[in-house]
Amino acid sequence: MKISSVLLLSLITFSLFAQSSKIDSLTNVLANTAVDTTKVNLMVDIGVEYWASDPEKTILYTRNALDIAKKIKYRRGEAKSYQGIGIYYWQKNDYVKSLANYELGKNIYKELGDQLGYGRSLTNIGMVYGEQGNYDVALDNYQQSLIIFQELHDDKRMASAINSIGNVHKNQKNFDEALISYKQAMDIWIKAGDKKSTAGSYINIASIYTKQKKYDAAIASANKAFELFESFKDSNGQIICLNNLGEIYLQKEDYPQALLKYELSLEINQQFQSKRLMITSYNGLGQVYTKQHNTGKAIENYRHAQLLAQGSGIRPALQLSYQGLATVYGDMKDYANAYHFQQLSNTLKDSIFNAENTNKIANLRVHYESEKKQNEIKLLQKEKDLGYAHRNMLALGLIGGLIVLGLAFNRQRLKVRKDREIHIAQQALAENEIRNRQEREQQLTTELEFRNKALTTHTLNLIQKNSILEEIRQTVSLTLKTRQVEEHSTLFGRLINLIDYSFNLDKDWDEFKMYFEGVHKDFFTKLKKGYPDLSSGELRLCALIRLNLNLKEAATLLNIAPDSVKTARHRLRKKLNLPEDSNLADYLMTV
Repeated sequence: MKISSVLLLSLITFSLFAQSSKIDSLTNVLANTAVDTTKVNLMVDIGVEYWASDPEKTILYTRNALDIAKKIKYRRGEAKSYQGIGIYYWQKNDYVKSLANYELGKNIYKELGDQLGYGRSLTNIGMVYGEQGNYDVALDNYQQSLIIFQELHDDKRMASAINSIGNVHKNQKNFDEALISYKQAMDIWIKAGDKKSTAGSYINIASIYTKQKKYDAAIASANKAFELFESFKDSNGQIICLNNLGEIYLQKEDYPQALLKYELSLEINQQFQSKRLMITSYNGLGQVYTKQHNTGKAIENYRHAQLLAQGSGIRPALQLSYQGLATVYGDMKDYANAYHFQQLSNTLKDSIFNAENTNKIANLRVHYESEKKQNEIKLLQKEKDLGYAHRNMLALGLIGGLIVLGLAFNRQRLKVRKDREIHIAQQALAENEIRNRQEREQQLTTELEFRNKALTTHTLNLIQKNSILEEIRQTVSLTLKTRQVEEHSTLFGRLINLIDYSFNLDKDWDEFKMYFEGVHKDFFTKLKKGYPDLSSGELRLCALIRLNLNLKEAATLLNIAPDSVKTARHRLRKKLNLPEDSNLADYLMTV
């Protein structure tokens, strides 16, 4: 998602009317401008203005600007054009081409000694790596750009770089460090009187408090952001704040307030018409109504989100809609529809995951090739410098004596050749080691993902099987209470016994344990070692809590009532010697 609360500070969006007015103004100036450096800059500026509303015009204007810049040998214009082209490919999620163009622009800025342009290029490159999940490289680029902006005393871009560093920490779940960065950025913006960016900081801070489950602090921060956006009539900012408040109240289980915020967001959005933000609101309403067991309203809102997401091509939001519909239909015991939407959700989720992995692999390949070429250039430069040294030594040797120079030159040449051979051998070994390590890491990642998927699938199958068996048992029991089936009562009784027997089979649990330990190694061993009095049933309950299953799902798997699960959890807490105010699930996550 290109425009979200976490990127709000680096990509502030204005109303469509304001954007259109700016484009019209720039276009009018362009029409009366000769083919020179000014024309190149105007064309790139117009192209960048179109990136969100009409990206095809972005690539049209920036490529034409690049052609003109090359013809008139305007290097700074070439660099600026490459940055605009990079924005187009970033918007299209083609991260390989985006990085390639950003790198071309960065290299020209470096050649020209343009520190500001170089720093902005680093920021753009960091943003791409951050979206791909390559957080270490993203953080390195942001920190380099921050140093440049500090040297230039550019407070605005310093704050943006610090905010971007906060985004990386947030994505890495380093919430305390993210909070520090967001507050540092906000202090700079408050001092500069930048209310729009300050409001964005409040949204980012609210998101961290939400992750930390500090809901009152999150609500206070989001409300401050809303008040600021409302003061300068920024509809986009107000909608984002209301959606965030809806999410916070949803997590806080204050469902009336959550409904109020999501509905107010949609009301404002009727004029603003941001489909992306509408989808967020409808999915949020679907979640709230699901929690309130209002299945009709839940389905209605999820359907709205689904249609908008399909029309807009926003796949992550569409996957959330499918998952929500699967959950609602499952609660209604409409297993056909539940299965249908669960399949759609899983297929889309796998597709998104595979696409992200493909981009990451391509990005790593480009990064590796880029580093390799840079090393080759450095090596050639060293050889060139060494050649100059040899020539100077020859000139001095001619003055001092040809024989002495010849001996010294031959000795130096042999030494250089040997050093070069050693360097090449070391470089080959290092590259081979990097390649082997990457292959091992990829293999381990793939294996862990497969095990996670297998565990999830097996658990869902167990829940579905037990749920169906329970429904069959209830149906048979109800039938036995009628008098029409007395001649078959023995047969029905045997059927109930078979169902009860299938609930108590250890085979399913043995398979579940195998999948579980494939992901969470030594989980049962560590628990048993620390708490030898735990029974096998309590160990099973620990595993289900570790998987974050709710009471109903755990009850279905254990073939007991949800109240019995509550009682079992209470006894388990006592056996684990946990205080009343501690969270049982959080503790088991640490095992």
